[in-house]
Amino acid sequence: MSYKLRNINKLTINKQMALPLKFKSIKNRENYLISKCNIEAVKLIENFEFWQNKRKINSIPGAIIYGPKGSGKTHLSSILKQKIDCVYLTSLSNNCLEQVTERKNFILDNFIPGECFPSELVMHFINQVTDKNGSILLLSRMSPFEMNWDLDDLNSRIRSLISSEIKLPDDVLLYSFIVKYSNDKKLLISDKKLVYILERLDRNFESVIKVIDRLDTFSFEINEKVTYKSIKIILDNLNED
Repeated sequence: MSYKLRNINKLTINKQMALPLKFKSIKNRENYLISKCNIEAVKLIENFEFWQNKRKINSIPGAIIYGPKGSGKTHLSSILKQKIDCVYLTSLSNNCLEQVTERKNFILDNFIPGECFPSELVMHFINQVTDKNGSILLLSRMSPFEMNWDLDDLNSRIRSLISSEIKLPDDVLLYSFIVKYSNDKKLLISDKKLVYILERLDRNFESVIKVIDRLDTFSFEINEKVTYKSIKIILDNLNED
């Protein structure tokens, strides 16, 4: 199996411990690493006065966080879910309108125009949450201005929301994440092997989690330490999925 290797600056990686990376503790979840690629989104999530509708910034009590798959949007939303009671939805139906009550909060994941989020239903949902003084966090791989809804008024309302972009992690952040995630799993992997893995993965958290989880299971099943051979087996199978 051939790989398209990423060029990783090993000198930068070696200095990663000196960087001011911060961890945000999330109940029942892995800690969330904060860096320049997501700091503004973290600040938005932590503006609890806004989410609890104590200080309105605009007429719609909602915001959108957008970025590519694997950038950590859903994980980040757990911070909000931990602080205030939120209903998590990956699609809207007429039954969802019945869930909207006074000051109720919602997280809509994978929010893009289409079958899961019909334009008219989204419009009714936003209006109802606004009327009931609730709030909505939208998570999407598209920016508000990339979305094209069937209703001009809905396009306007979505684009008026506060928004924040999460970019894919840089190599230093990704390295810090793979070190912490493998340590949390009590999976002993040398620095050289970690860099070997990162060079062969797409630059996102999802890929790291998938590889480390599979390595953890594989090592347990064969009762051996992680080797280059076992890493290659996992990576080969990953590319075949």
